[in-house]
Amino acid sequence: MKELTKYGRGSLRELWVVAWPLVISSAANMFMLVGDRIVLAHYSASTFNASLGAMPWIWTAFVPLLTIVNIADVLVGRFNGSGEHGRIGPTVWQMLWFSAVLLVPLGIGGWFLAPHLLEQSFRELGTPYMRVLFPNVAISLASFGALAAFYTGRGKTRFVLAVSIGSNLLNVILDIILVFGIGPFPEMGIVGSAVGTVVATILSFFLFFVPFLSKKNNKAHRTRDLRLNGHLFGTCLRIGTPNGFAAFINFALWSWIAQVMAHFVPAENFTAFGVSQSVYFCMLFFIEGISFGVSIIVSNAYGANNWDAIVRNNHSWMKLAALAFVGSFLLMVLYPRPLLAIICSGAMTKSFYDTLRIMLLLSWIAIATESITLNLRQTLTAFGDTRFTMLVNIVSYSGIVVFPSYIFLRRTHSAASFLAAEAVSNIVMLFLYSIRFRRWLRLRPAPPAN
Repeated sequence: MKELTKYGRGSLRELWVVAWPLVISSAANMFMLVGDRIVLAHYSASTFNASLGAMPWIWTAFVPLLTIVNIADVLVGRFNGSGEHGRIGPTVWQMLWFSAVLLVPLGIGGWFLAPHLLEQSFRELGTPYMRVLFPNVAISLASFGALAAFYTGRGKTRFVLAVSIGSNLLNVILDIILVFGIGPFPEMGIVGSAVGTVVATILSFFLFFVPFLSKKNNKAHRTRDLRLNGHLFGTCLRIGTPNGFAAFINFALWSWIAQVMAHFVPAENFTAFGVSQSVYFCMLFFIEGISFGVSIIVSNAYGANNWDAIVRNNHSWMKLAALAFVGSFLLMVLYPRPLLAIICSGAMTKSFYDTLRIMLLLSWIAIATESITLNLRQTLTAFGDTRFTMLVNIVSYSGIVVFPSYIFLRRTHSAASFLAAEAVSNIVMLFLYSIRFRRWLRLRPAPPAN
């Protein structure tokens, strides 16, 4: 097994050295999302709410496809761990072709579907927003999915960090300029936010792509071997599709329930839900970055059949999960006002603040449990156990979150019922993933031939 760092395999230091750039990169990506919302919240409440209603549909397209494309990260890690470096470049190219093929269907689908997916109050502002961002999904897949996997799968996470920070800073700057209309640029409102995202994503693609094709990388990893490889392509789809399908079902249901929520709950309650979700995303970056590091280390160790490193890595990320547990409690439950002051525009009424505190508590429970479930899911994905994670995700989310929430939203007229159901669902997934992981530890099978 090729060493990812100078520290012991599976140690806390190894995990942190691999993961901290991914934590910052995830923070930059979350900042782009939250930054968009902050800019729109200061522009007008209607654009803020429209983005809340439209963005879940963008994620419904992006996250399931990214789940499939990110299997390149797992395979790059396996090939790096087993010393098969010449298979890394062709693996990345399979997912680049996959992303390229999706550009036109996403653009056409977004254009025609956008007005029909949104609740009536969101259509005027949300439709052009979605039409700009849907084709951008394919560019994001190629950039932060396929090309980023070439670097992260080999432990080269600092370069991904630099690109993420640069592109996201550009996005926020363009948001401010294009939304409000500064200098020679016209005031574009919510569409300006979408255009800024597209420009920043295109920049990130070229920053990843140019060094990927360098002579050095081509010699070591065959990065100019752009031929379609049926076996590699099929392997990516075979491992990635179950989790991708589960993500599609879950995000589609989430997007639908968001429209239901907007219909049944008062506008102020829906805004409070949007603020609590923004705080949730501010906290999510840490555990998401750690989980990416877990995926890299476990994929490399699994490729080398080093189960001792996998067990030690499990103990390492549990320590970081405890840190996330405490830190998120302080910022979401005990002292939320500093974050709320940044996200919310204007003074908060007492009723709004009281509602928001309840939603933040429920969101914290979801974050606390997700700090464990996300790492377990990434570990199982590195093993290729994606059919199990697919079933758990679909059954728990649809059976515990979405359909019960539909009933409770009609009765309570509060988005807090949805957040409570999400917290319960995460607890159930934590239990099921833990049992599955312990089963893998007992069996300890050798990795399959790719």
